[in-house]
Amino acid sequence: MFYKGRKYIYIGYVAKTHGTKGKIAVRIRKRIPKEKMPPRIFIKENEELKEYRLKLLKEYKNGLAIMKLNIKPEDAGKLIAQDVYICQDDMPRKVKVELGLIPSFIPEVEKDESELEVIGVITKPRGLQGAVAVVSPKENEKIWRKEKLKIFIEGDEKGKFFETELRSAKKTREMKDNIYLSVKILHINDIDSAERLRKRRIFVKKNDLL
Repeated sequence: MFYKGRKYIYIGYVAKTHGTKGKIAVRIRKRIPKEKMPPRIFIKENEELKEYRLKLLKEYKNGLAIMKLNIKPEDAGKLIAQDVYICQDDMPRKVKVELGLIPSFIPEVEKDESELEVIGVITKPRGLQGAVAVVSPKENEKIWRKEKLKIFIEGDEKGKFFETELRSAKKTREMKDNIYLSVKILHINDIDSAERLRKRRIFVKKNDLL
C-alpha cells in the first residue's frame, strides 16, 4: 500500500498477545528473514499507519512471529487483529531485490533514438545512496524540474535504453553553457548501481521538451 508518498509492505496481522510483558504474536503472511527485518514496523490503526520500534523478533511455530515493541504491556491487547506493515524504504536495495520487491536493475527497453532527445550525461556516482552527477546544457534546465519525468538512459546495446523515472534533481553549479546537477533516479539506490551508469547519456521523449 502507499501511505503519505511511501510504499509499505503487508507482512501479516496481530493474532494475539504473547505473555504478560507486552509482546505480540503476528500471523505472518509475507515472511521476511529475521536478520533482514528493518528496525521498525507500522500497524494500521483507524486507517493510519502508526510506527513502532521493533525491540525483539523471535520466529515461532505455526506461522507466528513474536515481537516486542515500544509499548506498555497493557496496550498490547489493543493491537489484536490490526494489520502489520514494513516500509519498503527501510530495507537495503539488495534485500528488496532478493525478496522480488524491485527489479535487479532498471528494465531495459528497445527505443528508436530518433524519438528521443539528449538532456544530459551522467559523469559519475555522487555519494553512497545512488545519486549521480549529471552535466546538462543550460537550455534544458527547465526539464529537470518536472515531477516523475520518464527518462531513458543509454543501454548496453545500440537501440536499447534503461527506462526509469527522475526522482529529484538539484543544481549544484553553473558554468558557461552547462549546469551541473545531483540527480536521483528510480531503482538506483546504491553506489554500485550508480557506477554502472557512468558516462551514459540521458534521454527524454521529444514531446516532453515542448
